[in-house]
Amino acid sequence: MRIVWERGAAAAEDVSAALGSRFKNATVRTVLRRVEQKGYLEHRREGRAFIYRPTVDAATAARGAVRRVLDRFYGGSVERLLVGLLDGKMLDARQLSELQARVNDAAARESKASSR
Repeated sequence: MRIVWERGAAAAEDVSAALGSRFKNATVRTVLRRVEQKGYLEHRREGRAFIYRPTVDAATAARGAVRRVLDRFYGGSVERLLVGLLDGKMLDARQLSELQARVNDAAARESKASSR
């Protein structure tokens, strides 16, 4: 997806070339078809090639992926996810401080909006 997002549109050969020799062309085609079936890509025919383009942007896809992880592994609880990140030492002190500042900002905006 990253390659298609970066390029805006790409044929399987383009994706294959960008990945180098890590995957065979047939594997790339299969993955692109499956990603299209999931609704993240669509294609048009250009000669004999299918040109794939994203149907969702990266941020939307990321939010959906996080939502699925939350639901599948944390029962939908953001708090449990954050505790898991802390327990797994996946956040350092700087990241935790930045996260706290964003939480504080969001709380202040919510408080301001609810007092209107």
